[in-house]
Amino acid sequence: MIINQILFELSNEERLRVFKALFNEKKKHGDLEQELNLPGSEISRHLKRLNDSHLIRKSLNHQYSITNLGMIFYQILDIFEVSIKLREFFNTHSIAMIPLELIMQLGNLKTIEIGMKTIQNLELWGDLIKNAEKVIYITMDQVQNSIIPVFEKKIQDKSMDIRILVDNSMLKSSQNSGNESLNQKEQLEFFKKADLLKSVKIYDKTLEFSLLITDKGAMLFLDKEGEIDYNQCLLDNNESFIEWTTEFFEQYWKKGNNWK
Repeated sequence: MIINQILFELSNEERLRVFKALFNEKKKHGDLEQELNLPGSEISRHLKRLNDSHLIRKSLNHQYSITNLGMIFYQILDIFEVSIKLREFFNTHSIAMIPLELIMQLGNLKTIEIGMKTIQNLELWGDLIKNAEKVIYITMDQVQNSIIPVFEKKIQDKSMDIRILVDNSMLKSSQNSGNESLNQKEQLEFFKKADLLKSVKIYDKTLEFSLLITDKGAMLFLDKEGEIDYNQCLLDNNESFIEWTTEFFEQYWKKGNNWK
C-alpha cells in the first residue's frame, strides 16, 4: 500500500462521504445507506475499497469504524481542506513564524475567515479590544494612535489579563510610519502612564506577524514581502481559533524579555 493508492481511494467524493460518516462513530451498512442517501450497492462498494485500503474495519457485529491509519488520514484531510480554503492567503504571505505543530492543527480551524480591507480590519481590532472582558493578548510592530482611546479605557479594569509582545523595531527612536503610530518615546510613555510595563515584553528579533487575541475573537496578520500586511488577516471568534492563536502567542511570549 503506497500513499497515492490511499489518496486515490479518498479522491472519490462519495467514498469520502462514507469515510467521514464513520468519524468517531461506529455504523452499520444500513445506517450509512439511510444517512447518506446512497444506493446499498454503492455503499457496499465504497466500504470494501476503504476496508481493503486499511482505512476502516468491520467488526463481528457488522459495524464499520475508522482504523488508526484512517484517523491519521482524516486529520490530514482536514488540514488539506482548510489550507485549500486559505490557499491564496497562504501563498502570498509568509508562514515561517507559525510553529509546525500549529500548522498541523489547521484542520481544527474550519470556520476561519479572511479579513480583506485595512479599515475594516483596524475597526474590528478596536472592537475586539473594546468588547473584551477577560483577556487581551497582542503582538505588534507599532502602536496605532487610533486604538489608544479604546485601550486606555480597557486597561482601567485591573482584572483584565493584558499581555503585549513587541518586536525590537519599536525600540528604535524613529520609524517611517508617519503620524499613524507612536515613536519609541511616545510608546514608552504610553505604557508607563497605563502602568503596563510589567505586562510588556520585547522580542529581540523582528516579529513577522501581528496578533490580537481576546475572549471575543482573534486576528492574525502575516508578513508579505518584508512587511506585516494589514490589508488582509485571518480572523474568527470561534473558540478553536482563540485557543490556536493563544498557543501561537504563548510560544513567542516565553521568548520575550521584560522592557528595561
